[in-house]
Amino acid sequence: MAKYAALFEDEDDIFNGTPKKKFLDMLQTAHEDVSTEALDDIVQDYACMEHIIKQTIGEEQINEYLKNYYRDNEQDIDDVKKSLYMEFVGNIVYKMPQ
Repeated sequence: MAKYAALFEDEDDIFNGTPKKKFLDMLQTAHEDVSTEALDDIVQDYACMEHIIKQTIGEEQINEYLKNYYRDNEQDIDDVKKSLYMEFVGNIVYKMPQ
């Protein structure tokens, strides 16, 4: 992610909005089937990751574990979120009919 750090220094200038905003805009403008598929892919990945974490630490501790992990790694997680939003936009654009 470090090689892309410059992209996030002033994200409003580069993207004319944040990666999150661009993702939300893309969801609204893309064909409904494409947007639905993109969201389903995201939820599927999230469900897989949650399942793995539950198997590792148990279902009862998952929310506390995630809060603590985010607190300890906030900047790295925020950078990954921005990167994921850009990836999701790219996936939607790729799937849109030409």
